[in-house]
Amino acid sequence: MKSKIYSSEYMKSSSKGQRWIPAFAMIAFLLAFPVAELILMGKWNERSYTQSQLAYLYSSLWSSDFLTMGAVVAAVTAFLAAVSGFWYLYSPRKVDFYHSLPVKRSALFLHRVLLAVLYYLVPYVIMEFAAVCIGAARGYYSLSIMEKALILLVLHLLMYLLVYFSTVLVIACTGTMLMGALAWAGLFTYSIVLTVMLQISGHLFFDTWYEGSYGILAAVRDLGSPLMVIVSFIDKYSSGNYGKQLMILLLVLLMMAVLSWMAFCRRRSENTGKALVYTWMEPVLSALITIPSGLGIGLIFYMIPEDSSKTAWWIFGMILGTILVHGILEVIYEMDFHRFFRRKVQLMIFGGVVAICALTMKMDLLGYDSYFPAYDNLQGVVVNVCNLSYTEQLCNVEKKEDGIYKIRYTATSDNSSGLLDQPVVKSKALYNSLKDIKLQNEKEKRSGRRMYVRYINKQGFSVCRSYSVSSAQAQNLMEALYDEQTWKEDRYSFFQLDKQYLKEVTGVFCDGDIHSLFEKNAEKRQALAEALRKDILENGGQTVKDQPCAMLMFDYTGIPSEGYMDEGGMNVPAVQEGESVSTSVLVYPAYKRTLAILEETGYPLSMDELPVEYIDVYYFSSEAAGEDDEAFSDIEPVSDLEETENGYKVRYDKKEQLEALKKCIRPSQLVNGWTIWNADATMEVVLEGQESTGGDSGLYMTFAGEIPDFIKADAKAAHVTEWEVND
Repeated sequence: MKSKIYSSEYMKSSSKGQRWIPAFAMIAFLLAFPVAELILMGKWNERSYTQSQLAYLYSSLWSSDFLTMGAVVAAVTAFLAAVSGFWYLYSPRKVDFYHSLPVKRSALFLHRVLLAVLYYLVPYVIMEFAAVCIGAARGYYSLSIMEKALILLVLHLLMYLLVYFSTVLVIACTGTMLMGALAWAGLFTYSIVLTVMLQISGHLFFDTWYEGSYGILAAVRDLGSPLMVIVSFIDKYSSGNYGKQLMILLLVLLMMAVLSWMAFCRRRSENTGKALVYTWMEPVLSALITIPSGLGIGLIFYMIPEDSSKTAWWIFGMILGTILVHGILEVIYEMDFHRFFRRKVQLMIFGGVVAICALTMKMDLLGYDSYFPAYDNLQGVVVNVCNLSYTEQLCNVEKKEDGIYKIRYTATSDNSSGLLDQPVVKSKALYNSLKDIKLQNEKEKRSGRRMYVRYINKQGFSVCRSYSVSSAQAQNLMEALYDEQTWKEDRYSFFQLDKQYLKEVTGVFCDGDIHSLFEKNAEKRQALAEALRKDILENGGQTVKDQPCAMLMFDYTGIPSEGYMDEGGMNVPAVQEGESVSTSVLVYPAYKRTLAILEETGYPLSMDELPVEYIDVYYFSSEAAGEDDEAFSDIEPVSDLEETENGYKVRYDKKEQLEALKKCIRPSQLVNGWTIWNADATMEVVLEGQESTGGDSGLYMTFAGEIPDFIKADAKAAHVTEWEVND
């Protein structure tokens, strides 16, 4: 009998009623491979790509797009094949019939697995071969494409088997369809939900919580379910660094295959109809679901109120969630509502664990916020200052041996990539600056700009934190970073681009206008870029104490690079046409080489060079906005305030007033991001021979220094409600 179940005749007869599965797979893979290929080729033909770019796109199609689309179809097909093959385990009558046959369960298990593999492989091979033929007909045939097709075949088969064995494991361990559906959903989504809950908890209870995923949290998310194992592999495969993820995929697949085989072979037929065939799993499953659910429902209640009752509602939510979820699970296990409070001792234990977890987060018993490494145990730190220094637009450039450049734009977001692609630095000044920021965060909670730090100890482990930063602290931090040669070389590495690619240099000066520089003198443009590079590297942190006096924008074109993202969101190689890069760099008064060249242009490099006739300051007041602001109830109106639609306007035209204002105003492009003043006011600078635009257009500037007393007095009289450094 054992040999007969693997015969072609028996395989054919036993597949009756399941032939819709390969039919479904055939249609799905038809859409995922040949149809998708033809659609994408049609889009490529609409664009004026070169032949080499088209070849690159076609190669990327096999290593990226087909991987994702094929994985989706493989996962759905695996689920359907597993359910169809082992659905009978939920029927006591069918279980008695199949398990009474003179065939070992292991042989029966392997027989159904073999059928499932055939249901998948036959349509897959046909449709993948059709996709290869379509490409060959368009002139894209090569041995490398055949190699990628073979690799895809293996990878998709591994993903298919992972989902298949995971689904079989759930069916083999559960005795009812309801429990099977719940367990399957839990197995594939548990780690995702748990990670989200942990992220929300960290955001609510820890002031220095880092919202990126790394370490244990990333492991829980990426390894906690078969779905995330597949997603993580796809993500790594597209980047080319997938060896580790492939090993994880193979290990998880092997584990699921062994567990599903054991669960099927050792399953007791008389337990069919129970929620869980293996009753020892009930307390384990209850703990895994009840404890996070109690904490999660508590968080929902914690976020609802805005007043001091948050804690009371939080406690109520945790109690309610723990009791409710535990009781529902007991009802599902026994299929009897009278069993809601069946295991009271277990419920009390789970409630105690929930209370301990909540207390640990609320009181920070693990010392999350208080963490700060000792200097001697520190290998270095990575600092993401994108929220502090956002005026400059920069990119990292690395030249490879073949002359191709790898270009990465400096992190401008708050995600984890901003702490992975930055240089590791270590200095006492930087350490002391971070320590001061950390101590200030302990003393008081403050909102505003945040910075992100990754501490790397000497053992190689990383710890990430997020801090709120004041303007003074940001100033000290930036000074410490600008003292680090490694940090500056990485930050301004675009200067490594060959000078032949520099096509245009423009500048913003103290008049606020954009001017093109040395349009017909390429050597002068290159000399300016080289002078700025030397000035940046040779000057230290004291440089950024001053406000910038200009901003230079460097436009590079024709750069041979690994590729770029076009306006349609497609990854296109730039080897022939070349990539374009635009950067902007602030010029400080200490950059003597650069200023010597810029002085030749005649554009103003200081506010004193501007022939200002008068300055109109527009104050936007709470009074004008219709707000009832008691803070100004005892202030008499000032007679020289001219009322406007949104507040008041004051014209300053006296010499001493203009001289004082010139010291604290700048065009918005020429301001250190960490020293901008937040004020409900704007100012229009009117130069000699010009007229005011009445607030519609003109030369507008922002405060960036010590505000004169007469400005503060007028702002107070105008009922300005926001007047502080950008904290």
